Amino acid sequence: MLGSPFGLEELRACLAGIAPVELKGMGLLRAQPHLLAGTAPIPRSQLVEAVTEIVAYTGRCAAAARQLAQITPIPIRAVGIVEYVL
Repeated sequence: MLGSPFGLEELRACLAGIAPVELKGMGLLRAQPHLLAGTAPIPRSQLVEAVTEIVAYTGRCAAAARQLAQITPIPIRAVGIVEYVL
């Protein structure tokens, strides 16, 4: 095995270190959970901005997923994943 081992715990730590995306719409729901029932008086401009942001984020995620699906696998020989080493 060449290079430093990269196991499941290191991968988990790497992914856990990624900061979550803070969307305005999710912040509104956290602050006022009754928004789902449609009873909260929220300014239309604020609601439009939050929904537009969520729709744009969803589009970016879908585009990234399409791009990742088209990437040709590249063997990495310098990193050993200990879970798969015989």
